[in-house]
Amino acid sequence: MGVSFGRSRVADLSFQVFARAIHPEWFAVRDHRRLTQDLWEADVRIIEGGHAVTFRFGDVRLCEVLAGPETHLPEPGLLFHSSVRHERSTTLEPKGGLSYQTCFEVERVDPEVFSHLCEEVTLDASRGGLFHRFSPVSRLSPAPISHIHIESRTRGLTVHTFHTFPEEHAIVRTQSLFEPREALNPR
Repeated sequence: MGVSFGRSRVADLSFQVFARAIHPEWFAVRDHRRLTQDLWEADVRIIEGGHAVTFRFGDVRLCEVLAGPETHLPEPGLLFHSSVRHERSTTLEPKGGLSYQTCFEVERVDPEVFSHLCEEVTLDASRGGLFHRFSPVSRLSPAPISHIHIESRTRGLTVHTFHTFPEEHAIVRTQSLFEPREALNPR
């Protein structure tokens, strides 16, 4: 389990997708929600430095992790790995009838705009989803925040994340779609 003394730098983040579940003991979990539908189940977590989503559909497991270097993950089952320095998208179709799409980006903004966006996200957190305010690096700096908006449907899951990095005036956004294909029968 990783523990940090401040938020990682954006340049140090990695976005990884595994064709297996990653046990929660690998993460410093700050907030968690389990979602269940007839066809699938998912665990969505805010972790130190980012988030982790584990999606289960029949025998298929897919785990998406955005984390800094303080979170050391096992390599077996790694399908996709990327730094988060630039905008990127990918589509994966692991065996077992699951379609997965994701995109992520980093936006660096002026300090005033950054502050305003953080306020909006904090107000939006009252409407549901997952939200965590991390400890600031110093008492004079804004606290990093993570917000995850979840759209759960019978035929899939959409996850929108928003992670702030105050020292860099940066925001990392991700959007992911987990969608079982129609060909499979419900469990």
